[in-house]
Amino acid sequence: MLAQWKDVHVDDAEWHIPVENSKTGKPHIVYLSTQALMLFKQLKVLAGNSQWVLPGRGTVAKPFAHNVLNKALIVSLQRQDIPDFTIHDLRRTASRLFHEKGWPSDVVEKALNHTVGGVRGVYNRAEYADQREAMLQFWGDYINKLAPAADLVISRAGELNRSGSQLAAKVAGK
Repeated sequence: MLAQWKDVHVDDAEWHIPVENSKTGKPHIVYLSTQALMLFKQLKVLAGNSQWVLPGRGTVAKPFAHNVLNKALIVSLQRQDIPDFTIHDLRRTASRLFHEKGWPSDVVEKALNHTVGGVRGVYNRAEYADQREAMLQFWGDYINKLAPAADLVISRAGELNRSGSQLAAKVAGK
């Protein structure tokens, strides 16, 4: 929610999460799939002159509130046969899929910006950039099969014109 446009490098297809926004207290790079890059480009148009990737509803000078996406998810899943989950739970879903598809744990953990403990964490300083980039493109392609990006229409008001419950049902395998 605190992503700023100064940290999104469209030409390099990277989002640099600064120390102050990182869960580990260290800078982190997210390699953007072609699908994520397309969404960032559309968000840039919608954000206008805001410094925030997701500006607040009332003012472009402040970011979205932390709980907005979870509240929207709750509303979109009402009366659906899908167990409750949060936006953060999608990280667990991605981790499970990556592991089931054979991606190395070190690559998955680095992509999720997790800190590996013990001696292994002290000595292993690898970034796995190429592998993370390929893995996140795999994720983008996987999601695109469930909900093709060509079917998504973002209006000037910034609303995604696809039922959130449709996508959630597909991700949940319903």
